[in-house]
Amino acid sequence: MPGALSPNADLSPGPILEAVEDYRGTIIDTHARRTVGPADFAKARKNLIRQLKLQGLTPGDRVLVAISNGPMFVATLTAILACDASPLLVHNRTPPSELARYAGGFCVRFYAGEPNADSDITSVVSRVRRIDFSGLSTLVWGQFDLSDGVSHGPELRGVPLHPTSGSTGLPKIGLRPGFAAMEEARHYAETMSIDHRDCIMGFPPMSHAYGYGVCVMLPLLTGASIVTWRQFSAKQLSLALREQKITVLPAVPATVDILMLGPHEHYQKLRWLLAAGSILTGRAATQFRSTTGVTVCPLYGTTETGGISVATAADGHDFDGRVGPPMDGVEVDVWPGENASDPHEGIGRLFVRSSSMMTGYLDDQGNVTTPFEDGWFETGDLARIADDDTIQLRGRSSEVINVSGLKVVPCEVEQAIMRLQGVREVKVYAGENGTGTQSVKAAVAAESFVTVEALDRHCEAHLVYYKRPGRQSFFLIDALPRSAAGKIINAELP
Repeated sequence: MPGALSPNADLSPGPILEAVEDYRGTIIDTHARRTVGPADFAKARKNLIRQLKLQGLTPGDRVLVAISNGPMFVATLTAILACDASPLLVHNRTPPSELARYAGGFCVRFYAGEPNADSDITSVVSRVRRIDFSGLSTLVWGQFDLSDGVSHGPELRGVPLHPTSGSTGLPKIGLRPGFAAMEEARHYAETMSIDHRDCIMGFPPMSHAYGYGVCVMLPLLTGASIVTWRQFSAKQLSLALREQKITVLPAVPATVDILMLGPHEHYQKLRWLLAAGSILTGRAATQFRSTTGVTVCPLYGTTETGGISVATAADGHDFDGRVGPPMDGVEVDVWPGENASDPHEGIGRLFVRSSSMMTGYLDDQGNVTTPFEDGWFETGDLARIADDDTIQLRGRSSEVINVSGLKVVPCEVEQAIMRLQGVREVKVYAGENGTGTQSVKAAVAAESFVTVEALDRHCEAHLVYYKRPGRQSFFLIDALPRSAAGKIINAELP
């Protein structure tokens, strides 16, 4: 049954640090049009470790890392771990207000980011310094005010911290130490036969579980090279595919239609074109293959478990929810449950057990718990397992909103909107797009002076972009529809 973190849990960053010390691949930064070889990368990382210690980073400290894809992300992550501190990884476009909530909720002492004219980080951190990344880039370093001096929860030394889809105002934090990270990379490498000859496109955010596993840990383990960019651009992707020998392209289903517009001959060079983060529809998979001649391979995983399964180019049929058989080293099972299974279809709650599992959760009350049942973790997805062991997803068992693979906790968005003067109550929920993806919608009961424009500006200042409802997705209403018992009637929301 779920319980407290074992005092014997192995939280060492050693496996990650050993991998980065041995890394002999290259990191190609397309934004800066610069190739960083292993010698330059090792030199920059060692210099960064020294600089961080001079800035006061000590074992047990927690650091909010908001850095875009590139060599600086990998160097900063591993330098913090080498100092026995714990990086809390968030999207690089997270606004200062949201960063401050993370810092206060999880006792974060330092901030590591990058120069960004659109974000005034000095409004939430002090002692801002710019650290030269050995001439390759600039790291912005600051300190949060922890005036009470009280440690929030247990001391964690060198543990990567990953926000997850929690049920409180702030997401819970998954503890994914070095061993789990390298085991996930090993599962990818063995299942997909990845080695030092491969070149992986850093497409998804490296701060997100998908990008972290495939675009950071996998190349560190195998020696594969990495091509990175800071923001998605179809033109930049086409250029990178033409100029670089990219063999692995991790994507998300929402971009599959966009990729069809590019030069198809470049996709023929790929060994793997992956789609993860949300369900790849059978329509999209079939259309892409008929247009380009290339098969998109759905990949499935969670922050808590790491990668779970991947569909190969040869495993047959395209249909909604197909994510292939479990990867080498991963076990899956479907358990029945109330309102969660269909005995005639074999649909039930999907559980996973593997060596790449997180150690536990850290919540914003300082508690660390392990939500496992005899080593099994419930993913929150409904699924069936076919006779050929292929996992077929059949929807979520919670209200978490999936925006192109980035998970949004509705109550976190609701709490941010409620801080706007004049808002009486709000319900945030998922909108279904025609492409099969989800968006964030908000029904808001407010005073007459509250406008959609005001709500939009408020969310822009307080929420990272993918958590914000679009202007067309705010609905001003007199009151939320409720049942006689006071519960919100979702079917009557606009």
